[in-house]
Amino acid sequence: MKNILAVLMLAAILGVAAVSTFAQEKLTNAEVISLTKAGLASSVIVEKIRTSSTDFDTSTNGLIALKQAGVADDVVAAMVTAKSGGSTQTPATPGGEPSGDPNDPMSKHGHGIYLYTEEDGARKMTQLQPSMSAQNRTGGQFTASITPFGLGKVKTKTNLPGRNAAIQIKETSPVFYFYLDASSGGLNTSSGIPSSPNEFTLVRFNQRSDNREVTIAKSNSWGGKGGLSDEYVVGLTAESLGNGVYKVTPTSPLKKGEYGFMMLNSGNSNTSAGVGSKFFDFGVNMTP
Repeated sequence: MKNILAVLMLAAILGVAAVSTFAQEKLTNAEVISLTKAGLASSVIVEKIRTSSTDFDTSTNGLIALKQAGVADDVVAAMVTAKSGGSTQTPATPGGEPSGDPNDPMSKHGHGIYLYTEEDGARKMTQLQPSMSAQNRTGGQFTASITPFGLGKVKTKTNLPGRNAAIQIKETSPVFYFYLDASSGGLNTSSGIPSSPNEFTLVRFNQRSDNREVTIAKSNSWGGKGGLSDEYVVGLTAESLGNGVYKVTPTSPLKKGEYGFMMLNSGNSNTSAGVGSKFFDFGVNMTP
């Protein structure tokens, strides 16, 4: 009888130890990456996340590291949901309804350009709305007429209404996230939505009393040149995060002024006119 009791007590102790060990096991980013590299299906990894105790790093750097390691978007979304204490569910497809934390750059977002900011540890994603150029103007005719040898330049400018954009920021080195159409493969035939940040140019506007303008063509008696003037173009650095998501930053700090991402294939067929050009505009104003 004593032997039986001893065996039962030992089994109970081992059972408690096993349960305790299982309870202490937590799924981490490193283990999710290992499961991914092992070739497990996303659905299996998501189910593992749903049924496990977790300790995930879902900071921006942590999510970028997951993306670079090849972890699927639905798995990353499940990790974010688990971290926030929500229920795990299948995320929307790119360009569909957003899912996860709308202020997390690595959550699903609809196609577009978003400004990313952090203040007191709180993240915020603000979508830039497009503004359309409805008119242009030509300047410099008088100067050109009195400049010897026909060297005086006539400039064609396209403009946006209003002296300032609706979105004004204080950050001179802002961060933007582009959510584009990766499925088109750069051909822009499936949706008409750009697939690369290279299809945009960041320009600095010249502010007038009631509008903002940028020079898109120059000409004199000897010829003309279409396209944006170099003096208005701001350099950009774009980092691909996969699935049509890009982190985009200016190559140097921005000066106080008005800016816009110009969609290069927008506008009418007369590129020198610039009417119909689409700008995702914002302003940099360092003063309160």
